[in-house]
Amino acid sequence: MSARSQKKFLETLLREIESQDVEAYRRAIADKQHHNFSLSRRAVRKGMRDYLIEFDPDMPRSEVSAILKTIDKSVVKFIKEVGDNLVELASKDKTVSVTKNTSATKQATFEVKNGKSRYDKIYSRYSKELTVLIAEFGKVVGRVIKGRKVLNLSHKDFEGIIESAVADAVDKAVAQDTLITRKIAESFLKGRGIDLKVIRSTSTSTMNVSLGSSVVNAKDKDASKKRIQDLRKALVNALEELSKKGILLDLPGSDSFAEIKEKKIINSTLKPFRSVKGAKVSKAKKIEHSKKTSSKKKTGSATVVAARAKSRRAKAVQRKKAGASSQPLELLGILNEKLPQTVRKNMQSPALVNRSGRFAESVKVTEITQTPQGFPSVGYTYQRNPYQVFEEGSSGNWSNGDRDPRDLIDKSIREIAAHFAIGRFYTRRV
Repeated sequence: MSARSQKKFLETLLREIESQDVEAYRRAIADKQHHNFSLSRRAVRKGMRDYLIEFDPDMPRSEVSAILKTIDKSVVKFIKEVGDNLVELASKDKTVSVTKNTSATKQATFEVKNGKSRYDKIYSRYSKELTVLIAEFGKVVGRVIKGRKVLNLSHKDFEGIIESAVADAVDKAVAQDTLITRKIAESFLKGRGIDLKVIRSTSTSTMNVSLGSSVVNAKDKDASKKRIQDLRKALVNALEELSKKGILLDLPGSDSFAEIKEKKIINSTLKPFRSVKGAKVSKAKKIEHSKKTSSKKKTGSATVVAARAKSRRAKAVQRKKAGASSQPLELLGILNEKLPQTVRKNMQSPALVNRSGRFAESVKVTEITQTPQGFPSVGYTYQRNPYQVFEEGSSGNWSNGDRDPRDLIDKSIREIAAHFAIGRFYTRRV
């Protein structure tokens, strides 16, 4: 294993960790994955109890119990209403399934759907009801309480956005070099105090979320940040150690071609001496082969000629496809030219419906930047007054997942981009 490969892996992983935008990752990737949602009376009561103790540590436990007993009927009503909302949604949307529906527990699955946020869809099933519940809780406690201070949609232990983003970063670093596998990376980092099994594997692409204690969730988030800081520190220390020692013995991997050749020469040279009685000869050098294999083709053969021709055609197609995406200004002009009519075409129920044409004409792409991973990030705007009230998660009674302007604009931008084979990119409201 060469020091060069070790350095490449460590620097790539460190760069991925330091350049991450967790919020952008959440909106673009994590929120749109398959989600398993759970809600329970026990979790809601715990969130309320944690809030009371956090807000007033000196509050007698008997008073805490009395408050929870008073608000319990409202909690039961809240659980039932959310369950009814889930059942109603499942009857209309085949990507949603209610898997458990008891008086104390509600569970549902939200499958991937056309690039739409599953996180926001879950939030919309309980947000209004939670506002009412927290208002009643505040009356019992005797103060105005903000809902996010009591309960929020949190991820299961060690399956949060930060952990998922880091797991993706590790996968990208491993992909940079065939000599280091994820198993080798996990073993190396675990030996330095970082357990990637805790940081989370993203192989299932599933997010497990539940409505639970905001106090606990805040502490979990702090713990997640601490683990990422520890990971960064471990990588920096490893790079410093590599520069001093020249090689890291705890970061093995498949041998490079030069190393394989060198080991073969050593083994063949020492082999005759192994049969000499009394001779002290070092053990044969173990050759670590990469899992990737290649076969030599005869130069000039029909197979090679056909392969080269295919390669040239593929590169030509790739250059053609890269046209618009490789020139941001050109792409920005194309999008702004076609967006109004595309948005207008897509404005059909249950999404926003075109009436005056003002919304479609107001949509504009303002910038196209590049993410740390090298993908285009399309920033757009639209006339927020009055249309922003339809954004899922916004305050007020107009918030509606089906009529969210962001989903409509995202769909329209991707429809235009598909004609130019732009590939992977992100959209965001600015």
